[in-house]
Amino acid sequence: MKISLFTDTLGDLNGVSRFIQDMGEQACLNGVDLQIVTSTSKPLPEKMYIVNLPYRFRLPMPFYQELDLVIAKRHQIREYLQQNQPDLVHISTPGPFGWQAKKVAEKMGFPLIGTYHTDFPAYLLDLTGSKWIKHRTDHEMTRFYRPFSHVFSRSVAYLEVMANDIGIGYERSMALFPGTNLQRFHPQHADRRVWPHFGLSAERLKVLYVGRINIEKNLPFLVEVWQAFLDSHPHIQADLVMVGEGRYRKWADKLRVHHAYFLGPVVGETLSKVYASADLFIFPSVTDTLGQVVMEAQASGLGCLVSDVGGPQSLVKDEQTGWVLKANDKSIWIEGLAQALSDAVLRQRWKEGAREHMLEYNIADSFEQFISVHRQIYQEILSDHDAVTQATNRVAT
Repeated sequence: MKISLFTDTLGDLNGVSRFIQDMGEQACLNGVDLQIVTSTSKPLPEKMYIVNLPYRFRLPMPFYQELDLVIAKRHQIREYLQQNQPDLVHISTPGPFGWQAKKVAEKMGFPLIGTYHTDFPAYLLDLTGSKWIKHRTDHEMTRFYRPFSHVFSRSVAYLEVMANDIGIGYERSMALFPGTNLQRFHPQHADRRVWPHFGLSAERLKVLYVGRINIEKNLPFLVEVWQAFLDSHPHIQADLVMVGEGRYRKWADKLRVHHAYFLGPVVGETLSKVYASADLFIFPSVTDTLGQVVMEAQASGLGCLVSDVGGPQSLVKDEQTGWVLKANDKSIWIEGLAQALSDAVLRQRWKEGAREHMLEYNIADSFEQFISVHRQIYQEILSDHDAVTQATNRVAT
């Protein structure tokens, strides 16, 4: 079985990109023929299974300038599919490149599978406040996913959204078992010396956020909560450390006076150290379908504060590995920070519980489910083909 996975994002610093790279690594380790196809100017891992097709032009995505919108050379997509003849085509993102790949593959008769990684309608509603824009985006997502035989959701929480808002019925959807790299993200990577490397004190408590530094991740709310928390609890010596890239970093100088620091993009071994060396993880987003970073944080031994709206809440065991807090309720989040940062025993209990909880979320298990569904669909296609062939032969005789 040969699979070609098309994605608009691969060299970017986000959970979708990291998940797709994980799938590629796991496929290579398990001898599965999975090629990842993209079109970008950004640096990519040098892997035999990654294909970077030429593009005509690119421009930053409105409201999310860290992600490029790329228009590829369509004939290159067609030539790639003709040469490789995959048994299944997986479209991982509904960006311009994903739309192009979907149209070409559909026209050429390749079976389509997809993943609903990002709740774009909710993002745009959050960014613009326009229900009309959300409605139009729901409509476009319905058009995009209509011909797919199967669509993965990144969490159970979004199966209902997919069914009700964009017409992906339960009969052709499934929540993909979440997983993360339990070796890359591990408490053993803790090293408080990582903080002076960024010009920060190793003595102060560290509250960590990892993700896009942008409005749709609810960063304005997080900063507002943090400022109010410090004002009301000046005796707690703590820093808010934010890892990622995005337009909200323009407030960096202003926020330093509130002990809030943007580290920019951090990757590799340093990211592992940053996770494991923090004291608490905070993620107030209400639009994430899953929250890959929440798994990475817990695998690193961090208790987590997350919202009760969206996918991340499904990853945290309330009271045991952190708290699921009422979305956008400033007083509750301030109190949550105060209690967690004042109680070292609580944080240690969360640390132990978080790592143990994440042992159930191995990326290898996620990959096995991912591939098993592809195999099942492929077998169904073969069975249907055999049935048609047999019927044709009966008519001929």
